[in-house]
Amino acid sequence: MKKPIVSVKNLVFDYMTKRALFGVSFDIAKGSVVALVGPNGAGKTTLMRCLAGLVKPFSGEITIAGVNVPEDTREAHRHVFYLSDVFGLYDDLTARQCLHYAALAFEIPKEEIKERVEDTAKMLGLTEHLDTLAGSLSRGLRQRLAIALGIVHKTDFLILDEPASGLDPKSRLELSQLFLSLKEQGYTLLISSHILAELEDYATEVIVLKSGRIVRHEKFDGSLTKVQNNKINLAIRVKGSPKPLMKFLEKDDVIGEVSLDGEWIKAEFWGKEAELPAYVKKLVSADYKLLEFKLEKSSLKDAYFGTLGEGE
Repeated sequence: MKKPIVSVKNLVFDYMTKRALFGVSFDIAKGSVVALVGPNGAGKTTLMRCLAGLVKPFSGEITIAGVNVPEDTREAHRHVFYLSDVFGLYDDLTARQCLHYAALAFEIPKEEIKERVEDTAKMLGLTEHLDTLAGSLSRGLRQRLAIALGIVHKTDFLILDEPASGLDPKSRLELSQLFLSLKEQGYTLLISSHILAELEDYATEVIVLKSGRIVRHEKFDGSLTKVQNNKINLAIRVKGSPKPLMKFLEKDDVIGEVSLDGEWIKAEFWGKEAELPAYVKKLVSADYKLLEFKLEKSSLKDAYFGTLGEGE
């Protein structure tokens, strides 16, 4: 792993009547886009507020860009931007004025502000809306402006809580494309959302939080082979009826459960990935006309529901 830009060690947070986080630890490398998922009450918002320096944990360490967040929150705020699911803007200011004000607040030299504002607006697709009052912008554009306020000073780490909340499908798609763009430009993001399918479009790793504890933290790129309990899940489509191949697979010792999903035969392969080319050759040699043969891909839905179901 690259040198982490975010490091959390043994983080504990208590409310008056209950403990919300139990010894949470993880690292995030620069340029990562982390999907933070978990059921309501898992501690996601508490964790994000701790990372943003908005609340102080009972114990543990949080370091962002080399800054100890609990001990130096003012300096930490130069390196981290937190956007809650409910946020406000200065509705009587134009988008340009909002960005100009944010630049001044972060002490960007005055001679650089104009260029910085215009560059940030271009990055967020706000150029043609710079002279529009913030209060007149659509929900999707307000979301973009809010994010722009957080990166006008070139922050190191963005934390976004339910950023797609309240957006229509078109705006959600545009937001996903924005996150892909930010990822390509090297920004580091932590995004909490209940819309798992959209997180898959841009996440590079996933953290699953349950009852204040991390129950899963792993890399995710949407192209990983789904491997569960040493089996690989396959999807096969053949010319003609799938029934002959299904009968063949059901009798094969290296194949587990076999089922039909529309035109696709779903099969569990109890072997190693390196053995699959030879297995495909075996099927072709047996005169089965394969149209498509693919490995099932991992998904955040699998990671989320599979993890939450463990031990229950």
